[in-house]
Amino acid sequence: MGYFSGEAGSGYVRIERSDSLRSFEIAPGITIRPLLGERLNINIVTLAPNAVAALHTHDEEQLGYVVAGSCDFTDGTTTTRLAAGDVYHAASNAPHGATAHNDGCVIIDAFAPPRAGIRELLDS
Repeated sequence: MGYFSGEAGSGYVRIERSDSLRSFEIAPGITIRPLLGERLNINIVTLAPNAVAALHTHDEEQLGYVVAGSCDFTDGTTTTRLAAGDVYHAASNAPHGATAHNDGCVIIDAFAPPRAGIRELLDS
């Protein structure tokens, strides 16, 4: 069996256009545009120049892909400069945060299970 099995399946496919996703400011200079699935969610995260995502933890596992710009990403002990094309993994309850550089930063974050509170944001 290959990566693309070709087997018949069930379920559905949902397409969302970027401009149809609701935007939420979650901290000064930081907006997210979430898409919620059944077992995971993604956020398009935009950090304005020099915006700070404070060090935090959450139960959900997180993967991130830097689309544009750059930031300093930290686990509270070590800080690493991330730029377009870089990826990261924050295990469940791992401390992490980021500070955008002068060019700002756009990141695609994925959470499994879906990040707590996203449904409440979308239902508000």
